[in-house]
Amino acid sequence: MITRKPWFLFGAILLFLGAVAGLAAAELSAAGNPFVWVTLGQVKVKAETVRTPEKLYLGLGYRQDLPEGQGMLFFLPNQEVQSFCMRGMQFPLDIIWIAGGRVIGIDANVPPDYAGSLISPEPVNLVLEVPGGFTAKYGVKPGQQVTW
Repeated sequence: MITRKPWFLFGAILLFLGAVAGLAAAELSAAGNPFVWVTLGQVKVKAETVRTPEKLYLGLGYRQDLPEGQGMLFFLPNQEVQSFCMRGMQFPLDIIWIAGGRVIGIDANVPPDYAGSLISPEPVNLVLEVPGGFTAKYGVKPGQQVTW
């Protein structure tokens, strides 16, 4: 029979409570999406994350604005050529296509009334949407490293 010292159990409980507190402390957007910090080269963006089919479909649609320095990071289920649209958009966006930890391509300053589909230049599994003009203002370019 293995006996454990009481401090082992106490440490395990503290570790568990710390993990739970960390999850509870995660900042959420008004839409209930968790935020992460995304770094593109030397630029940081506070991004809401979306993963579920419903949240992926809705995206930033029907919102009135997107504050400077913020965005939405889409975690897509498969790495493949992706198609996005501007359904319900009220403001222009820069769409940053990401795969393998790098910017693959950018659709810049897409107007909110754009009626077509935006297609990734190659297979991606992440897309970051930021306010229109962001990539030009901060020099974000294809090939830059992306971390979060």
